[in-house]
Amino acid sequence: MHAHGSRWFRFNLWLHRWASLVATIPFLILCLTGTVLIFHEEIDSAMGVVPTAAGLESAPHRPLAESVANLRAAFPNERIMSVGIDAEEHPGVLLLVTAPQEDRGFDRANLRFTRLATAQPTQEGGEASKTLTGFLLELHAQWFLGPLGELVGALIALLVLVSLLSGLVVYAPYVKKIAFGVLRRGRSPRLLQLDLHNLIGAVVLGWALAVTLTGFLLGFGTIATGIWQATELPVLQARYAGAAVDRRDPPADPDRVYAASLAAAPKGWHVISMIYPDTDFSTNRHYTVLLGGQGLDEKLFRVALVDATDGKVATIVELPWYLKAIVLAQPLHFGDYGGLALKLLWTLCTWLTLFITGNGAWLWWDRRRKRKSEGRARARS
Repeated sequence: MHAHGSRWFRFNLWLHRWASLVATIPFLILCLTGTVLIFHEEIDSAMGVVPTAAGLESAPHRPLAESVANLRAAFPNERIMSVGIDAEEHPGVLLLVTAPQEDRGFDRANLRFTRLATAQPTQEGGEASKTLTGFLLELHAQWFLGPLGELVGALIALLVLVSLLSGLVVYAPYVKKIAFGVLRRGRSPRLLQLDLHNLIGAVVLGWALAVTLTGFLLGFGTIATGIWQATELPVLQARYAGAAVDRRDPPADPDRVYAASLAAAPKGWHVISMIYPDTDFSTNRHYTVLLGGQGLDEKLFRVALVDATDGKVATIVELPWYLKAIVLAQPLHFGDYGGLALKLLWTLCTWLTLFITGNGAWLWWDRRRKRKSEGRARARS
C-alpha cells in the first residue's frame, strides 16, 4: 500500500496535526518566555537585580559569619535558610536565603546579598518572583499554578514530543520524492509554506527533541525532590539523629562548615550552598551542604551532612539517578553551559521553532478554509 494511504501514516498525520494544535498557544508562550530566560543572567545584571562586587572581587573576604550576623541584624524577623557562593557568576558576592522565623520550607523565602569584602548587606534582594526574570520563570515553569503547573508543563512537552516524532514519520515519504531543502517557488503559497515547515522542522529537530525532553523531565522536578525527601532524607535523618541545635545560630558557623566540607569533598569539587539545620532539606542538627563538581561532573552535585555542633562531616552522598537526570536537564534546556555563543544558538532555534509552530497552525487553517469553500461551491452547483 502507498505510504500516504497506510494506516500508520494517517495515524501519525492525525497525531501530528492535533498534538501540534492543542500545544500551539502554550508552546508559543513557552518559546517567548524561554527566549528571555536564556539571557536571565545578563538581564538581571543589567537591571541591577543581582549586585556586583563593584571592583572588590579580588579584595580579601571577610568571614562568612560576619555576613550572616550583619544580615540577621538587618532583618531580625527572618532566619537564615542557606548561604551560597557562586564565584563564577557572582564573584565577590554572597547569596543568602532568608524566611520568616517559624518556617522550615522555602515557599516564603527571600534572596539577600552581602559583599564578601565588606560583609555588608546590599540594597538588592527580596522575593525572586518579583523580578522580571522571576516572573517569567514562574510562568514558564509553573504557569502560576505552583507544582501543579510543572505537571502542566510536562504535559505540553509531551504533546510537543508527540508532534515532533509523528512529524518525522509524516515527512519521511516526502524525502523520497523531493530533495531535502528544496523550496518549490512559483507555485501556490501554501506549497512554499509547507516546504518551509518541513525544512525548518528537520533543521531544528535535534534541538527541539533535546529541549522538549529536558522540559518534560523538569516538569517532574518538585515530585522528584519530594520523593527524595520522603525516602532518602528520612534515612539520613534517622541514621544521624541527635539533639537539635539552635537553627537560628548553630554552634558551628558557616566558615567552619565551609572549611570542613571543602576538606572532605572530592578533589576539585567546591561548595555551592550550605542549608541551615531544621529545614525541609536538612536534619535538626546538620547543615546540608551541596558540593559542585568539575569536568564531566560540572553540572552535578553531591550532598554532605555536616554536624552543626562540631562542624564535622557526617557523610557525603550522591544524588539518586532521577534527581541527576533533572539536574542535568536544566542547563541543557536553557543552553546554560556553553557561554554566549550557545545562548545565541538556542535563541535562533527557539525563533525558528516559533515560526514553524505558527506556520503549521496557518497551514491547518488554510486547508480547512479551502475545504469549506469547495464544499460551499459544490452545494451551489
